[in-house]
Amino acid sequence: MTHIYVPDTSLPAKVKRRLARKQARRLMPVELDVPIVSFSFDDCPKSVMPHALTPMEAEGWQATVYIAAGLCGTTNHLGLHMNEDDVKAVHASGHEIGDHTYSHCDGFTLPLQDVLTDITKNQAALDALGIPASHTFAYPYGELTPALKKSLQSRFKGARGIHSKTHERSVDLNQIGSNRLYNGADFDALLPQIVNLKDTPAWLTIFTHDVQDTPSEFGCTPEQFQIIIDAVKDSGARVMTLNDAIDVMEAAA
Repeated sequence: MTHIYVPDTSLPAKVKRRLARKQARRLMPVELDVPIVSFSFDDCPKSVMPHALTPMEAEGWQATVYIAAGLCGTTNHLGLHMNEDDVKAVHASGHEIGDHTYSHCDGFTLPLQDVLTDITKNQAALDALGIPASHTFAYPYGELTPALKKSLQSRFKGARGIHSKTHERSVDLNQIGSNRLYNGADFDALLPQIVNLKDTPAWLTIFTHDVQDTPSEFGCTPEQFQIIIDAVKDSGARVMTLNDAIDVMEAAA
């Protein structure tokens, strides 16, 4: 039976997570006339390729795919994961390949050096596939410490978290907020955030895992993904990778 990660839900852990949002920040102004939406996929399940990346490509859009190379070719509660050839194909299609550590490790409980070593290992695995060094990072499980945030700011343009947020005036590049595209209540909550972009230009990042007819609790269906595509189109937002979005906002700052 596949082990599904369960975070520490004790009160001290919750307090530390909340405080970390205010620590080791690297703020960048967000000044947009036209909203930007960035889609991202974590781990990454192979179901994303036909059911999410292909319809995005039909719109001329690119996503950021956060690869934990140690998961390549394995199967878990998210389904079968991309193999190495799949990762190369995704990169060749113009999508950004971001770093997600090699073993999908917990940045909250592991020693800092262990996490940094795992990231270096992941970059070496991607380099062996002929993929350039990643410009952005996503924290596995969204777990981090202020020390990890600070350590990554010299390695990556931005590091994406998982707390829901629309960036209207500024963004912490060491912990970019992101919005779940999960089946259920998270899906219902995401739609109004996209609609609001029409009146309030901002940067909205979205993340999910598997995209399949019977998704995990961390994924969505192909039909739901298409609804989100249509909503983003209707909002008038520009769609770009996290790396490209950061470049655009840095140039405007």
